[in-house]
Amino acid sequence: MLKDCFAYYDENTATVRLGNSKVEKIIKIDGSSVRTENVRDVVNGFEWSGTSLWQRSPVLNADEIPEIIFETKILENPYIMKPHLKASLCLKGKEGSAWYEYLIFPEISFIYNQNFVSKLGNVVIAEETTTTKAGPTGVEEEQNKTAVNDKVDFDILDSIPMSCRHLSVESYKLYDKTDYNDMLVEKQNASVYSFRNGELYREGNVFCINDYTSDNSIMMIKHSPTESSALNRKNKDFYMQGNVYATLYGTGIDFNDLPEGKVPYYASAIGVGKTDEIYDEYWHYNTAFCTDDPRGTLFCMSNTWGDRSQDMAVCESFMLKEIDRAKEMGIDIVQIDDGWLTGITANSRRKKGGVWEGFYADDSDFWKVNAERFPNGLEPVVEKAKKFGLEMGLWFGPDSSNDFENYQKDIETLMHFYDTYGIRYFKLDGVKIRSKLCEMRFIEFMQELVNRTKGDMRFNLDVTAEDRFGYMYMPQFGTLFVENRYTDFPNYFPHNTFKNLWNLAHVIPTRRLQMELLNTRRNTQNYDGVLFAPSTYSPDYLFATVMVANPLFWMEMSNLDDDYAETLAKISTVYKNYKQEIFASRVIPVGESPNGMTFSGYACENKDAKVYNIILFRESTSEDVYTFKLPRNIDGKTMEIIYQNADASITAEGNNITVKFSSQRSFVWVRIS
Repeated sequence: MLKDCFAYYDENTATVRLGNSKVEKIIKIDGSSVRTENVRDVVNGFEWSGTSLWQRSPVLNADEIPEIIFETKILENPYIMKPHLKASLCLKGKEGSAWYEYLIFPEISFIYNQNFVSKLGNVVIAEETTTTKAGPTGVEEEQNKTAVNDKVDFDILDSIPMSCRHLSVESYKLYDKTDYNDMLVEKQNASVYSFRNGELYREGNVFCINDYTSDNSIMMIKHSPTESSALNRKNKDFYMQGNVYATLYGTGIDFNDLPEGKVPYYASAIGVGKTDEIYDEYWHYNTAFCTDDPRGTLFCMSNTWGDRSQDMAVCESFMLKEIDRAKEMGIDIVQIDDGWLTGITANSRRKKGGVWEGFYADDSDFWKVNAERFPNGLEPVVEKAKKFGLEMGLWFGPDSSNDFENYQKDIETLMHFYDTYGIRYFKLDGVKIRSKLCEMRFIEFMQELVNRTKGDMRFNLDVTAEDRFGYMYMPQFGTLFVENRYTDFPNYFPHNTFKNLWNLAHVIPTRRLQMELLNTRRNTQNYDGVLFAPSTYSPDYLFATVMVANPLFWMEMSNLDDDYAETLAKISTVYKNYKQEIFASRVIPVGESPNGMTFSGYACENKDAKVYNIILFRESTSEDVYTFKLPRNIDGKTMEIIYQNADASITAEGNNITVKFSSQRSFVWVRIS
């Protein structure tokens, strides 16, 4: 086994036992069905036990006894994930097979689970139900803990037993399609009626169940697209029946229209810990999906699209100027958006009638470098970037047409740019996941590129529109390009970008996110008389609001005023000295949710280095003093002001840090060690 990880199948008891030194899960097998019988918090000696729902794949007959195949595999170098133990339980039946696969990471109190199904021939799937005798409503009955369900529901991802009397549930619903949404996180809290007939339904991806009498918690994570993008959605995402069981729903599969092969369900995870530590454990779990830059740090990326020249400005001479300015400003990666290619997309300003899929059918040379704009290919651009210690990235649209039938061509296209130019950062845009076959091919597209480059190729996954993977599904494949905002429209407001990152930071590791800052001296006339006009914020303030993520310079940098560029270069240079500390930190939102008129900020806790990086903001408030409550006591610690855009005075006591800001729209960055 791998370090403290283990997984065993006991034929005598028909159970699978798996886990590590922090968490243990026991799965019971009964014929063609399985269920979770127990989840144990090993560290705190607490068990979540009782009765949960049985799970059965519809390709398995209820009365058959399938062949059981149990395998384990240690993955020491999985490229884009941390080393882990993979346990696979396969129930092989007459008409198909069901797999229950679990990933266990050393010393992490979460277990990841993804189920799969395949069928032989044409199997007609019908949901099985058992009828119950109708009776009068409103009749009081004594609780019966054994009567937990009356039907077989094939849409279950996982079901966890509950035996605690006094429970509450905290849930987070996420919103992508950020071209249309600007409130990306919805949080709900509810107490649970501890009776068999008590029911709680919730939508979302993150659910934390708290036993507040013992301060123990269990988290259930649904690794799927958001509600608006999920395939074959039938149920609410989360259901809890009294204090009997909690269930995640939503396989994402139409079982009557299964593609060939091993078809994946949406994934899930469970994790345990003390209530005041469970989100620390959840952050630690997310570090297992190594979606970061292989150099192991945050990165600053520029992208040419934010100034709305679209594909008009992009050419060799322009990109060479962008690289010159990128070097001055401390940029790590210069990404060329749409405009470098021969083909014409639907977003083009060069020519009308472009396409957003079916690229190869439109032009067999669609993804070749535009010879008119780059007569020497990309070599001069790439070589200059390399000379300055920078990297180049490209925008790319995988071809969604006909269920990604051209995904192998897409693989070879990106491998050409990787092999020829060493380009390894690709923004994946225009993706449309219309079916399970689409999804499977898109996953294979990314996985093969990762495998062929031994984890060196990285993706920036756009979540701004269409039905895509969102924030939670397949987190190992890349950072997330969160939003398109422009002063031209005008829909860029710095406090809204700040708000969205601050809210996402509760449930998404900020190092997975790319958040934008713009050239706010453009289009100032579009904000005449507007209180939160972007031009009223200093450039370093804009940077500071997104520095706990991967700052995205969403602009044509060569067109910046010199003083604007110098200010950004100043904070970016300082940031480089500490970004590794921030990368290795859990970013905890502090203060109030930003709305343009609050005090807000981030506490970046790096337990290994025993340091805090705290970035605190005063928005457009009438008051100038605010006391921020921090997650930890900082008495006796050394405080150092790393950067501020206006004078601030600071005092600290216990968990509290009080800041007096000298002006509105100012911030202070404090390092505590």
